[in-house]
Amino acid sequence: MVAIIGGSGVGKTTLLNVLSGRILGGTLSGQVLFNGKKRDKKTFKKDVAYVEQDDVLFPTLTVKETISYAADFRLSNVDFNKHQKAERVRDVIKSLRLASVENSYIGDERNKGLSGGEKKRVSIGVEIVTQPRIFILDEPTSGLDSNSSLVIVNLMKEIALMENLICISSIHQPSSKVFYTFDKVILMAPTCIIYFGTTKDSLEYFSSIGYNCPPLENPADFLIDIISIDYENSNNFKNTLDRIERLKRAWDEYTRINGHIYIPRKDLFHSEISSTSRSAIPFLTKELYDSYELPSWRNSWYTEFSSLLKRSWVRQLRDKYALTSLFFSSFFTMFLLGFTFFNQTSGIFEITNKIGLIYLIAVNMAIPVAIPLISVLTQEMLVMTKERASGSYRMSAYFLSGILTVVPISLFSSFISLNGIYFLAKLQLSVYRYIIYILIYSSATLNSVGIAFVFSSVSSKEQVASIYTSLILTIFIIYGGSLVNIDTVPIGLSWIRHINYVYYTYIAAIQNEMTGLTFKCDKSTQQACFPTGEEVIRVFKLDELPISNCIIANFAMVIVLFLVSYLALRFKSRPNYILI
Repeated sequence: MVAIIGGSGVGKTTLLNVLSGRILGGTLSGQVLFNGKKRDKKTFKKDVAYVEQDDVLFPTLTVKETISYAADFRLSNVDFNKHQKAERVRDVIKSLRLASVENSYIGDERNKGLSGGEKKRVSIGVEIVTQPRIFILDEPTSGLDSNSSLVIVNLMKEIALMENLICISSIHQPSSKVFYTFDKVILMAPTCIIYFGTTKDSLEYFSSIGYNCPPLENPADFLIDIISIDYENSNNFKNTLDRIERLKRAWDEYTRINGHIYIPRKDLFHSEISSTSRSAIPFLTKELYDSYELPSWRNSWYTEFSSLLKRSWVRQLRDKYALTSLFFSSFFTMFLLGFTFFNQTSGIFEITNKIGLIYLIAVNMAIPVAIPLISVLTQEMLVMTKERASGSYRMSAYFLSGILTVVPISLFSSFISLNGIYFLAKLQLSVYRYIIYILIYSSATLNSVGIAFVFSSVSSKEQVASIYTSLILTIFIIYGGSLVNIDTVPIGLSWIRHINYVYYTYIAAIQNEMTGLTFKCDKSTQQACFPTGEEVIRVFKLDELPISNCIIANFAMVIVLFLVSYLALRFKSRPNYILI
């Protein structure tokens, strides 16, 4: 058990990222060896478990399900059958004292769930269920009270001993009990290390160079105070910088003579530990490690896909808040538009009402479909990024499972409103035209889903993704063919209609509904009127493409959007981590 302690911003998380092989971009110097060898990108991430500071978990899954899915993804079916995986999950839950809440949901701000300490233990369980060799944690006690912090650290100690793990953790303001639970400590000041040795000998070292811990003071607080910079005023700032420089020189001098780990003077003559093995005793022989080769992926593509698909459906169907909002919106839109256009008048008013209704339906298949998806997808992306960094599954398996969950739910929700509007607004009662109507607007729904996928893939921040999605959809609605006559649009902007699924949806739906209709025109009035639907299509120039071409164009754009989303996810989820 090794603790990394230091003030804010000294590089504790950066050091952990270097050790775990998760530094993205920049330049690294030095050397990190794993069992005396340079790390291999493909296999090293499977030997390391990394618990990040934030608990990124699905709120609608239970404790047992969360850990079980991690086992399904990251324990090989060759080495573990279904029963053995379940047994491993039970052991982990028991060792983390989570048996009493194993069937409780993780929870979030909307749904009551686990406490902060319990969520942290679940995050630990997700990682240790995979039987790693090195266990790295980034401030696992951050945000927890002293009792919960001590519970977490004691569990880490038990797990390290039971699983034969090397455990490295950054710790923020530990209590004395937490501090002494660790075997060794690394004290970090800005740009340098001040001490590396056992926790019990740390005060002796600093006392030997003139820094004595006052009686009854928390040793961890004392150590953090002497290695932190005081920004209160210029004098304090200068004095603390000078002190840190003296501490750095003292440690450099010590390591130059005695090696890179502090050993009390009384033990120097009795220690049989060589200087090359002081920092860590190998837990795996080089010969065994050299012969140990892991496959690129632990399980088959189908195994990953089936587990991901099951998890995705379970999550979606349990999210009562999202489902209720989605279907309430569908029924509300159905009744609002259906009854608004229920009593159709004759003549020009019937024509304008039908044109307005058809365009409003197209708009309803855009923003109300895409924006709610952003919240769901961005949360998924956070979990996916964490799991992919650990080599849990292939991107193709994840992406296809996501599509096969989100698309059916979105289409079913849209179908509810489309079906109700069709009959309430008394559109043409023809089986053929009804099927075409559903097909046209379903293609629009798929495009909206595709746009939500694209921007959720590009940006993991919900607010940013929502803004860009709204911006694109607003542009598409403006140039959708109803609000602005396409022929009057400047040449520099007229091209937008060629990539605009709202436009294709609108002209296809107009042609489908207007073809074959006749209208009663009152010749006693001066109002313009069109006796047939075909004339409406011709006058408003909504016959640029036939219905079939519009539908094909929409589905072609769906394919492009999903392809762009997939490529963006592959690029983001396979970062070029630097190993030294």
